[in-house]
Amino acid sequence: MKKTIEELKNGKGDNYILPFLWMRGEEEHVIREEMEKIYESGIGAVCVEARPHPDFTGPKWWHDLDIVMEEAKKRNMRVWVLDDAHFPTGYANGLIEKKYPERRKTYINYNVVDVIGAQDEISFHFTPMLKPRTSFLDFGKQKDVEEQKKNKLVSVVAARLIKDGIIHEELVDLTNNVVGNFLTCKLPAGAWRIYVVYETKTDGGDNRYINMVDKESASTQLEAVYEPHFEHYKEEFGKTFAGFFSDEPAFGNVVGFDFDESIGRRDMPLPWSEEVRDMLKEALGNEWNLYLPYLWIGTIEMNDCVNTRYTYMDIITRLYEKNFSSQLGKWCEKHGVEYIGHVVEDSNQHSKLGSGAGHFFRAIEGQHMAGIDVIGGQIIPGGAGLERISLTKGDGEFYHYALGKLGASSGHLDPKKKGRTMCELFGAYGWKLGVRDMRYITDHLLVRGINYLVPHAFSMAEYPDHDCPPHFYARGNNPQFRHFGNLMKYANRMCHILNGGKHVAQTAILYHGENEWAGDFMKMQKPARELSENQIEFDFVSMDMLNKLEDYNGKIDNGILNINDVEFKCLVVPYTKYITKELANFIKTAKGVEIIFVDAMPQGITNETSAAEEAELMKSFGNCTVVKLEELAVVLQQKGFKEVKLKDKFSDLTYYHYFKDGNIYMFQNESAHETFKGEIELTIGENAVIYNGLENEFKKLAVNTENRKSSIFIELKPCESCIILENADGYNEITEDYLPMSDKLSNCKNNIDLSRDWNYSIVKNKEYPNFGEMNKMDKLAPISNEDPLFAGLIRYEKTIEIDEVKTDAYLSFEYVYEAMELWINEKYVGMKICPPYIYNIGKYLEKGKNTIRVEVATTLDRDRFTMPEPPFILWHDSIDPTGMYGEIKLKM
Repeated sequence: MKKTIEELKNGKGDNYILPFLWMRGEEEHVIREEMEKIYESGIGAVCVEARPHPDFTGPKWWHDLDIVMEEAKKRNMRVWVLDDAHFPTGYANGLIEKKYPERRKTYINYNVVDVIGAQDEISFHFTPMLKPRTSFLDFGKQKDVEEQKKNKLVSVVAARLIKDGIIHEELVDLTNNVVGNFLTCKLPAGAWRIYVVYETKTDGGDNRYINMVDKESASTQLEAVYEPHFEHYKEEFGKTFAGFFSDEPAFGNVVGFDFDESIGRRDMPLPWSEEVRDMLKEALGNEWNLYLPYLWIGTIEMNDCVNTRYTYMDIITRLYEKNFSSQLGKWCEKHGVEYIGHVVEDSNQHSKLGSGAGHFFRAIEGQHMAGIDVIGGQIIPGGAGLERISLTKGDGEFYHYALGKLGASSGHLDPKKKGRTMCELFGAYGWKLGVRDMRYITDHLLVRGINYLVPHAFSMAEYPDHDCPPHFYARGNNPQFRHFGNLMKYANRMCHILNGGKHVAQTAILYHGENEWAGDFMKMQKPARELSENQIEFDFVSMDMLNKLEDYNGKIDNGILNINDVEFKCLVVPYTKYITKELANFIKTAKGVEIIFVDAMPQGITNETSAAEEAELMKSFGNCTVVKLEELAVVLQQKGFKEVKLKDKFSDLTYYHYFKDGNIYMFQNESAHETFKGEIELTIGENAVIYNGLENEFKKLAVNTENRKSSIFIELKPCESCIILENADGYNEITEDYLPMSDKLSNCKNNIDLSRDWNYSIVKNKEYPNFGEMNKMDKLAPISNEDPLFAGLIRYEKTIEIDEVKTDAYLSFEYVYEAMELWINEKYVGMKICPPYIYNIGKYLEKGKNTIRVEVATTLDRDRFTMPEPPFILWHDSIDPTGMYGEIKLKM
């Protein structure tokens, strides 16, 4: 601990921040200025965003990137490159379209013809069924008729109809009945549906993109982007040039972000390749194509159907892992750089097709850091578990209770990630997002284990740039740019503490991806919420980790499931109708590990079609426990898996347990309104230190030890956080004792109200510090009441008389929107970027007259009303007031 504290005190920590820098072909002096401003913000790396650039991998691109590299190198910064010309990754800089049309995405799709009551031979012309159905609504729509002519028949299968499109698992293969362009057959009496399954390159998503399940197609990404950058910067690879960033690569079998592309739950073209076909044949046998309708259609038996869906999804997600993620990651390893990024996780898309990648853990297997993103209002103060509405309705429970933990779990448990998880954050929140809420979002992620940050974004376009604000410098227009730098330095300090150690958790929750592919299931965020609200630490574990423990430095020993040095005593399985035989075999061998099924036992085995084998596998559940979701936290505590205990329940207190030269705990009060003040029982030695990361201050924290149990007492205002460090090495340089702020204030005897008679002036950030004419305000009120369109800085001044100077004198501000700086008698006291806005100004006060100067920085939210309306509005939001108001008190 001593080493960490001294590094933080002396500003010697590493860099953990790599913001997006949007490249649009700006002039040289603009690029150099922006790089300087990034460095001024306490940031030591940058990720250049190629998407808006007009000449990616062309002469102008190399010219501009040379400037970035030069500016980075002279400041010892590192440069990452976002790896495509268009969003999302997979466009391969247009090389599919220009050079390799044969490598375009490939799909299978289907059409049907119903045969009702036939008792004799029937025929139909199947050629028109090798392309999507059309109607008068499709007149005028562009379609590639010539390419459609190349569509290939895969199978023709007849199934007996039951009701509502459900079929029997009594299939008839009619593929060999096709002669020329016609199919002729005779079916038994009854209602039948004939499925024509075909291979196509036209029915699905953007046909300019690579096919994620085809190795040669996926390699186009390397040829188009990675290799040209190596040719230009090979001498800097692994030095100034840090690596590549993939942004939301996906299967892309449909267009858009509907977030409902779950196998068997939506009609859609499905990803395909020769390798998929060969692996299906190996898994399902020579009649593999007979089962293809099950990928879209449910059956009354749900036996072969479940197995087929699982097998298909298992194959294509493993091929995504092998052909895309791992291929790129291995190339980067060979060339001395790293591969990072994230897929679409939004609203449970991490286990779906479409804009998803099918399986979160497999999709990022090749990456050297785990990765997620938090953008577009997904996480907001006080919004735990609430639905979010923007372009679509968002699952607030997933965002708040699962997303951060999902990314961090990969970072903790995959040895390749080296304990690192990055998050792209802040983008597309709009100009309303300022440093106050940025700090909350940052802490929300840190307390879940995120320890690298990719702020979105620095834009060099002329202000206002309507593309996914906020932009942190905004060509000098953002009033909070200096305050953003304060936040970044805070974030780097916090990440420095939370790197280089290991996560501590006793409970694992099974990732629900495979469960979703098979049938009815419970989303993993349901048990995650129960654990979070009851202060029980956990990680999400994938079935692949349990099935191949050796690949994750794992083992089972004395009832401990050890995965990459994280020691779990309990595995929680969210309700699922079916589990895999791999999980059943794991349960059989996991002697001593507590296995808890939430709400009910599984009813079957996903990938086992033999009834006898299935029955044998299900015997392994005999020692498992079934617990109702609402009772889960209580049962875990009774079984001894709850390490942190509160004297009084407080569901909004979240924590993270880390071990690095001693126990480290981060606590965050995620309530927007309620203060946490209480006793916390935890595992810690007799000496502890509490760290205020914003102020970079360490104080001694009393540890009460009684009956072999240790506890601490802390206070956290709404959205406030702290870190507790175990002082295992007896570091004695910290002498000041911690005292909650409310206790400090209650110890003060004098209370002076300073809420009236202030002078104020305003200025736009571009003109700072040349404030305008002073105005008088008898009673403080929001500046927005008088000037609703103003965005900038507001200076407040006041002179007071003090009869007696005290060592402790606390100046508090009730409402500030939203970042502030304070001067007393022209001496700088400090900056506050978020509540509580309280300063100890005792050492600055003098007997007699004292001057107070406050500068408040607004967001740019209100400035947008002076500009043309942007081309798109993602959602509607309330508008914060500006300035400071309410009670301002001096307590001594």
